[in-house]
Amino acid sequence: MGRYPLKLAIFDIDGTLRRVRDPWIHLHNHLGVADLAKDFPERWQKGEISYDEWAELDAGLWRGYSREKIVGALELNPFRVGARELVEWFNSRSIPCVGISSGLSIFNDVTADELKIMEIVSNELQFEANICSGKIAIQVNEANKGQVMDQVLQRYGAGKEEVVAFGDGTADIPLLQKAGLGVAICPTNAMVSFSAGHVVIEEPIDRVLPFVEKHFKVD
Repeated sequence: MGRYPLKLAIFDIDGTLRRVRDPWIHLHNHLGVADLAKDFPERWQKGEISYDEWAELDAGLWRGYSREKIVGALELNPFRVGARELVEWFNSRSIPCVGISSGLSIFNDVTADELKIMEIVSNELQFEANICSGKIAIQVNEANKGQVMDQVLQRYGAGKEEVVAFGDGTADIPLLQKAGLGVAICPTNAMVSFSAGHVVIEEPIDRVLPFVEKHFKVD
């Protein structure tokens, strides 16, 4: 079978293009409220609260902080070496780049602008007059990235075999398995590695590009 054309690149953001893997915990630390949130993950794992309720509890701890203060956390979450070059490679070939992130749009909007990512589907923290209201609209959670990917493929008119996907964590496994080529970037565990067609274990992460070129038909 011949190589398929490459029509779309899908990226997880945190831990993949940026080094910090969990932006929620990162923001808790940045705002000094991590101790107040430390019991939330266990409560979710025990089924005492739903994912959306967990997210609302987290966001409630950020109520009253300014947009500027919250965005400032990005200064301590740099891009991985090679991230800019990786995304630019696709952009220079007019291959759309789309992010699917269980993180926060307030961070991902900045990432999309800096890297020229066409869109990032993520979770929107709510603000009133640039002050966090403590509310959040969830679109992407730890279990639904595969469904979100299906919606993205439909919007962009791409088949699974025409897509490369990048991720680092367990939630990204559906992306890696569904794509024509799944690439694990500095994976968090062996399950992620085994789910991918290719693994990048260290920076610079654009070292994967020769493999992408061999796998797909690229103009």
